[in-house]
Order: sequence, then C-alpha cells, then structure tokens
Amino acid sequence: MKSFFERNFQTVLFILLAFFSMESFGQTISGVVTDAKSGEPMPFTNVFLNNTTIGNTTNEKGEFKITGDLPKTLELVASFVGYITSSQQVSFSGKNQLTVNFKLEPLESMLSEVQLESRIDKKWERNLKRFKDVFLALPDDTFAKQLEITNPWVLEFEDVKGEKGPNHVRAFAQQALQIENDALGYHIEYNLQDYRLYKTGARYYGFVHYTPKASTDSVQSITWDDNKETSYQGSTRHLLKSLLLSLVPEQGFSLYTVNPAPMDRIRTNSFSVELGQSIEPLSEDSIRRIPLSNGNFRVIWPGRVEVHYANKSWLNEYYIDVYNPISWITAPQGFFDIDRNGIPVNPTQLVLSGYMGRQRAGRFLPNDYVSTGLIQYYNAEVDSNQRVFAKWNNLREKPYLTTNKAYYYPGETVWLGGKMLYQNRLLADSLSRVLYVDVMNSETKVIQSEIFPILEGKVQGGFVLPDSLDSGDYFIRVYTQWMRNYPDRDFFLRPLPVLKKGEWVQATELDEANFFGDLEIKLDHSSVKTGSVTETEISLTFLDETGELTNAEFTISVTDDELATPINMIPTLTEAMNWLDEKANPPSYQASDFQIEYGISVEGKFERDKRNQPFLNPITVVRGDLEDYGIVQTDSSGYFRATGLSFTDSATIALAALDKNQKPYGSVSLITREKPVFRGSFPKYSYQAFSKNAKEFTYDLLGDYILLDEFVKEDEAIETMAKKNYGYGPPDREMKADKLATISPEAFAGYFGFKRGGKSIGNFNFGLNASNPLLIIDGASYPFLNDDEFELLISSFVPAELESVAVYTYNATTFGLAGFGGVIMIETKKGIRVAAGDKSNFNSEGFQLFRMRGFSPELTFKNSFDSEEIPVNKPTIYWNPAGNTLGNQGVFTFKVKTPPEVKTMNIWVEGTTEEGFPFAKMFKVSQF
Repeated sequence: MKSFFERNFQTVLFILLAFFSMESFGQTISGVVTDAKSGEPMPFTNVFLNNTTIGNTTNEKGEFKITGDLPKTLELVASFVGYITSSQQVSFSGKNQLTVNFKLEPLESMLSEVQLESRIDKKWERNLKRFKDVFLALPDDTFAKQLEITNPWVLEFEDVKGEKGPNHVRAFAQQALQIENDALGYHIEYNLQDYRLYKTGARYYGFVHYTPKASTDSVQSITWDDNKETSYQGSTRHLLKSLLLSLVPEQGFSLYTVNPAPMDRIRTNSFSVELGQSIEPLSEDSIRRIPLSNGNFRVIWPGRVEVHYANKSWLNEYYIDVYNPISWITAPQGFFDIDRNGIPVNPTQLVLSGYMGRQRAGRFLPNDYVSTGLIQYYNAEVDSNQRVFAKWNNLREKPYLTTNKAYYYPGETVWLGGKMLYQNRLLADSLSRVLYVDVMNSETKVIQSEIFPILEGKVQGGFVLPDSLDSGDYFIRVYTQWMRNYPDRDFFLRPLPVLKKGEWVQATELDEANFFGDLEIKLDHSSVKTGSVTETEISLTFLDETGELTNAEFTISVTDDELATPINMIPTLTEAMNWLDEKANPPSYQASDFQIEYGISVEGKFERDKRNQPFLNPITVVRGDLEDYGIVQTDSSGYFRATGLSFTDSATIALAALDKNQKPYGSVSLITREKPVFRGSFPKYSYQAFSKNAKEFTYDLLGDYILLDEFVKEDEAIETMAKKNYGYGPPDREMKADKLATISPEAFAGYFGFKRGGKSIGNFNFGLNASNPLLIIDGASYPFLNDDEFELLISSFVPAELESVAVYTYNATTFGLAGFGGVIMIETKKGIRVAAGDKSNFNSEGFQLFRMRGFSPELTFKNSFDSEEIPVNKPTIYWNPAGNTLGNQGVFTFKVKTPPEVKTMNIWVEGTTEEGFPFAKMFKVSQF
C-alpha cells in the first residue's frame, strides 16, 4: 500500500510549484491619485491589482500604498465614481519598490441613479437578462441563482449595425458593476470596458477587484472552498498552469490535435473510432513555451486542440463513449501569452468552446487564488432543469399580425402585415420561413387557410373572404410548423368579425396607447383639393425620450371613419411582446416532431419493391418543368423531407428514387400534416352592429387592386431570376472591389460569417442538415455541390481579383431548394452576366406526380393613382405593411387621394423603433 505522501505527491508538488511561481518577495507599490483637470488629490479612490483581491484606497491626500507578495509584472488600476477608470502595466524589474501615480479624467456627463433608473424599460430588461446569461453564468449553471448585480441600472445597451463588421449588441456602464457572488464568497467590483454580443458568440473585458466575504459558519466556508476548487479544476487556467509546469497528464488532462475533415469520410460520435482518424494524441513536450523578457511565456499552439479532463464526470453530446469534460482551444494567431500562473495575458488570443467555453465571470477566480487540489464535497456544475429550459426556450418564435381594419364583409380582402418575435433573436435566421394563417369559425373549425413567406422576420400579404361566407364572429390563428412543438399559447390569435352587408359598427372611444421609452409620434398633414378629389400629404415624425429623431418600422392603415369604424381593445404589438418576458418552464422536452420550414416542404415515405435495394435512398424532387429540383436522402425507415421550395398557388411535384443509371425504383407516398387541434379560448371583440341605409355601401373588394404579374405568371418570374441583377433583391451582406482589394482572408471570412471554408454561413440553418451554399458566379449557378467540388471551386478565387461578393441568408428562400444552405454570389472583374438558357423539358417517366399547395398569391394594395384618376370610395384608403423611416431619419411622408364622400380618416400606425420599442397609435384627420 502506498504511503500518504506517495499518494498525494503530485498534488503537493503542484501546490508548491504554484506557490513559488508567484515569484514574489514582499514588494511595495505607492503613489498619488489626482484629478487630471484640477490637480487636486482624490481621497477614497480604489487602487488595486487587476483581477486580484489585492488593493487599497487612497487617504485624504490621495496617497496609496500596497505591500505584499506581488507578481513581477502586473496591471494596476485606479477607479473612482464619476471618473474614467485608468490602468497602468508595471514591472518591478528586480526592484522591490515602485512609484505609480494616476491622473483621473472626469466623465463629461454623469447621470444620477434616479436618471439611470428612469431609463429602464422592457427592452432594457430583456437585454439585462441576456447580459446576465452571457456575462455572469449560463442559465443551467448552478451558480446562476447565487449571483446578483446589485446596481444593474448603471448598464446601458446599444444595438450596433456597422458596415465594418457583423451587427451586435454593445453594453457599457458609467459606474463599476457591483456583484455579489454567493457561490464563491466574493464581492466583485467590475469596471466594464467592453461588452459585445454577436450571433456566434460574445466578448467582454474589464478591470476587476475581488473582496473576500466573511462566512457565517464553517459549512459556508467549506462550500465556498469546494466551489472555488471545482471552478478551477478542468479550467483553462488549470490546463495552462499544468502545461507550464509540464504536469498535463498528471493533472488529468489529455490533449489531441484535430485533423482537417477528409472529403471521403463522415465523422462518427465514437471516441475510440475517431482516435487516429479525426484526432491524434498530442504530447505536452511538443508544445513550445518561450520565456519572454517581461516574465511571461509565449505558447506556440498547434492549430485546433481537443482537451479531455479525466478528473470530472460530465455528460457530453459529442462522444457516446466519453463521460468527462471535453473542450476545444484554438489560437487564431498561432500563439498566446500567459503569465507564470497560467493566466492568459490577452484572453482574446484564445477561442474556447465546449466545457471551457462555459465559464463566465461568475466562475472566474482572482489571479492570486492558489489551488489546493482538494475538494471535500463535489457540487454539481449544471442545473439539468435549466439546461433543458434554455434549449427549449431559445428556439421559440411567435408571430404577430395586424390587419387593415377591425371587421369585414363577405367577399372583402383582408390585408395583413406583421413580424415574428423570437425568444433569442440571434437565432432568428435559423428559424421558420413559412407562416400559416387559418380562418376559424365559432365552432373552431378551419374554413380557410393561407400560407405566407417570412422574409427577414417580416410577413405581409392578403386573402379574399368567400363571398358566400355567413356573418358572425371568426378569428385567425397564426403559427409555424415549428411552433407546434411548443405550447398552444404561442399561437397568435386575432378576432375577425364578419358583418352582414348593410350593417355598421357603433363607434366607441379608443383607449390611448402607452409606449415604451416615452416615444412621441407627431403627425402633420396638408390637403389640396382639385375638383372633387382631395390629395392629402401626411407626415409622421418619431421622437425618442430625449426629443431626438429615431427610426422606426411599422404598418400604416388609413380608413374612412364612416365605412370602417375602429373597435376598442384590439390586440397590439405592445401586448404581444409581453410574451418575450414569459418565464414558464416547459412541461416536458422531447425530440421535435415538427421541423423548421425553410420554404414549402415535401415530406414522404419511400417503400422498397425489392429486398436487395438499399435502406438509405436518394429521392429526386422536381417542381414543374425543372423550375426547381433537388436531391434528399431518406433515413433507414424510408422517411424523407425536402424544404425550401418557393412557388405560389399550386405546382406539380415529381418524386422518385433513381439508381446509378437514372432509372426509378421503389415507390413514394406523401405525408400530409393535419391542422393543429384548437385548444384555446375563442377571441372576440366587444362591439354593436346595426343597420344603416342612409349611405350606399362600398367594400374592400379585390377588383379595386392589382395582382403582381410576376406572381401570376410564375414561370416568367423564375426566368427573370438570373436577370436584373439576378432578381434576388438586396443581399444580407455585400463587399465591393475596393474593400476586397485590401481585406485579409481572416477578416473576409469574419465579415461574411463564413465557417468551414464558406460551407457554412454564420448561424444560418443552425442545427439543420443543410447542403453547401449555392454558388452563383457571374450569373451561372452551381447548386448542390459536394464538399470536394465546393472547395475546389471557391478556392480558385482570390478576394482582390473579384468585383463583388454577396451573401444571402434571410432572402435565400427565393432560390428554392438550392439555397437551403444559403447563397454566395460572386462577380469577377472579368465576368459577364448571363441570362437563363432555355429550359429543357422534364421527362417525368417513372416519377410519381403530386399536386401541392404553395404560398398564397401575393396581392398588392393600390396606393398611388394617376393625376387624372378618381379614386373609388372604399373603407380602406391606404395600406402599407412595410413602412419605415430608414431613408429619411425619423420621418415618413406619404400621400392619399380621397373622393368627396370621405370626411374623416383614421390613421393606425403600429410597429417598433430601431431601439426595439413597440408602439401603436390612432390619429384622426378631417378633410376640408
């Protein structure tokens, strides 16, 4: 039997080395802190070593002194409320005493606590919740409930939309964040210097001072010690310290280099199979550690390294035969610097994922913490219930739709406009692109169904009510197929009363809408009468709480006050956004039965007709006469699914499994999704209808509007997709020749969000088995490329030799099945735009043909008239579901023409500001 010393030798050695590596001999730092403008000394200023428990405050003369066993090199910080925090990098360089003076610059404008708290609103609260998840602790971390920011009102958030990089959310604070960490036993003062939240991750840094808290009893003291050691063991700091001391395997770590993915092999989820294939063992001796003159070390890092930590149990989803934490570390520059305690000097030199990427500020330890290597009671690091909830909640979506008016008559057109709400808006481009609208009667039976595309999170369209429809209370139910995996309360419901022709609704006084953030909307108008026609110019001005112009996106409906009486208590976007604050846990979480739809979807089942036929089969999907096509794979049960088709009305879909000689075999059948069962309460308006014969009735009939040609003649619209700048509209991101000439490959990939050499684009289709992006080069399309073909083609281009590069993700539905993985459009400087060639006739022999429903026909409202044209008297005068002020900072101007019958117009405006504040407001405008 080994002695106690033999059994614990490695741990004791590690602790001793950690102690001596501080290289401290009792040093002193002293100095004075003064006001940079007045030169006056600043008493009670906090002066501390960044990321440590070591510090002091200045006396009445502004003097400070810090004495102790201090590191050779350090970052000294001075902080005082109302002043810009200052830091200095200093080194003893063989000395035992240093003098460091600070001159602090006062903040130009300092808001009081009352002023800061007055800025709190719904959007700020949502940003704060996300900030806590990213900055303090993940929602499933057991520490999360033991962490509190006691002065959260000092935080401000800003949505940044820049041309030089991806959109992100930025946070900043005029005062230090005060954090109580009851999991580790620290009070933390965090001077936040930068915080940026992107779609693909986050980064933040600041100056931090830890103050140990006094424990109430020995149990709490032991718990804090155990939590500290639990946070340390298996962390990045633990690994790098072990590497510096050449104790990587002794401390429980195993390192593996990750090999590039081969073209002819699919990775498995078995570690024993992957070892020697996708990963190779990495010896610590092969990792160079170069001493630097400042006492730090430069580590030369060999690409992407997989790290296993054997001294903890951990449920991972990467390998089925590994039950320990797994992490991945890369160094984009090929190296990173660490101090003698294994702490990265510049954390941005490392990219962490997996277990090590989970750690947030709530688990960070001060730099002067010394590991004991001992844990009395291991405390769980993951709250399994919160992990399930976070996974469940992040992918929730909910639609909101408004209509052109509150009630309708049989045969009228219902105009719709709205947007999607997302619990995690950073994943919006990974969620649904198809919206279903069911018209339901008082017996909750579906009497009419419509399908609309979701483009960049927005929805617009219209449909015609049957002329034979009975009057009564109806409502619309709005949802996506993906939403059917979630509670029915996420479905959007809106009353749709249908009156008898000849009936009116009694007018009622409308409640005044409340706005988030003290938004003000001003309306100005002027009218000119020419003969019997009145032309009115209407201007809407949007002002934020400071009186500054702010941009907004909205729907506008202008109706005749007599023909379309407003109804009180209609749903508003302000009310709908309360859904974002729901905290209800899921009743259960299971595999999704309903999948995300990228476009019109085809689901089916393949049946073999011979025993020797394979279990996995490629299914060729063809729409019409080769207007769109694709190939999808069945699973072992024969199930297949294709999503991404884009067509209106209906189309013929041909399906078949083809062998290597292109001969069909087996048979296919379609799977039809039943409508969801309605389980909610029937939504109704409160109104009174009465008959009125004093005026001739007019209605919002389809004959008053036009149907877009490109949607009537679908084949012509498809023919023009390769013309008129390819016909795809503005891309999500584009770079022209001037920037392409100077940008580095890394910055180029980062700007467009390219991953895997361009085979993935950002978070687009996150979690889905998507094909490689569609390449369009000088007008020629290259769809459905395999990895080898894709890499060969895209690697043949050098950014500096290109005219432009554009990426489509939100608008990729236009490209059909081929665009399911996104679209990369490249125009070379020598290229020419080519028009689509003549389509070859599709030979459907051997294919099974099915007629399928597509998107509802797209209608457009007639808002403009020729100078001599007299508008028809009708309830809806103007309808714009896509109004915005983006082209005219904070101001939107439009004109309406009205016949002499119109005396008063109701103008309903509803949407969100660029800061995300919802609003809804009704204006009344009287004519001459």
